[in-house]
Amino acid sequence: MRDSSGATVFDDLPEWLVVEEILVRLPPKDVLRCRAVRKSWRSGTSTDKFILDHHRRQPSLPIIKHQKGICRPAVFNDAGPGAGAPNDQKIRPILHHYTPPVGTIFTTIYNAACDGLLIMSQQLDFYICNPATRRCASLPHPPLRPAGYSAVAVVGFYRHHTSGEHRVLWVVFSIAAGSAVELPDYFVLTVGSDQPRPIQRPQGGVPAARSSRGPPVHHRGSLHWAVSLKITVFDTVAETFRQMSRPAQLGHMVSLLDMGGALALCGTSDDFVTLDVWVLQDYDAETWGFQYRINLLEMVAVPPLNLRERYAPTMDVINERELLIEHRPDRLLHCDIDGVFLGNVEHEERQIRLALTRHRLQESLISLPLFERQEEDDGKEPPFAMVL
Repeated sequence: MRDSSGATVFDDLPEWLVVEEILVRLPPKDVLRCRAVRKSWRSGTSTDKFILDHHRRQPSLPIIKHQKGICRPAVFNDAGPGAGAPNDQKIRPILHHYTPPVGTIFTTIYNAACDGLLIMSQQLDFYICNPATRRCASLPHPPLRPAGYSAVAVVGFYRHHTSGEHRVLWVVFSIAAGSAVELPDYFVLTVGSDQPRPIQRPQGGVPAARSSRGPPVHHRGSLHWAVSLKITVFDTVAETFRQMSRPAQLGHMVSLLDMGGALALCGTSDDFVTLDVWVLQDYDAETWGFQYRINLLEMVAVPPLNLRERYAPTMDVINERELLIEHRPDRLLHCDIDGVFLGNVEHEERQIRLALTRHRLQESLISLPLFERQEEDDGKEPPFAMVL
């Protein structure tokens, strides 16, 4: 904005104030635009400190999938002028799939998310990307087993606290039908390296789940999965597995949630009509406390919920008060923690069905040396387009 003399208001402000108090509060797309305005803004918003402070201010939001790509709920300050609040049920696209060749059944899988970075795959091709900056690179994976049929999958994705490196936890397993049972092998691979490091398997016969099926929750420097009647924990520093206890009364149909930095469990009743949320109150003592219950029978929704057909609902949180519930494959609900219906979350193309992935995206400006190296080498094009 300019005053009567033609100078901008920012000219009267100290440079550090503009960068550390104003630009740091903008969405990533606006920061990228500001980098083109002044060299000082470009350098000031490119430091590790700014990128970390900026990332911490971004909301962590659920990733929603559909047959054409993935999206996330919009929030009030990032949807543009006149967009309104989350109650408007708006969504923002993140990635669009390219149409696969006729006659193929290739699908794009959402494997993991960390620090605004996503790991995607199609068949045995893995990619790591930052949708906010639209940077992408191929991601090496551990080798398959030399004999028989085997597969490789992402188990977890995290930033190593000591080194600051981004690392991927992989599992390699046999898939040949009728063959002798072989235990899976686990590896850690630093992003940017092609040298996987084998680690000890989880004990007690309770493996860590593949991230595409049940993403872990990162809490207190460890990854956590709800598996069977236990919680499998991977210490990202010691690179060892252990088990934690959880409320047995929640049964087998449970999922882990990150509720603003607190570790929580969502359990679905056997009749699929109630969802109970418990929060870990004492991590060391493994003490859990009941938080609240969502009863779908009591929810006044428009149109009314169809509870005659059995379908296990899943849940994720938007913020401290708002939730998303996948009630059916064709119904994604927006409600609050008191079970009050706030609306249906819908794609602009009404026939497209939305589903929760249980992954979350917290946008960032983080870059990786791997991006620059592969752009110079003209790396393989991914099967998706970043549109955030």
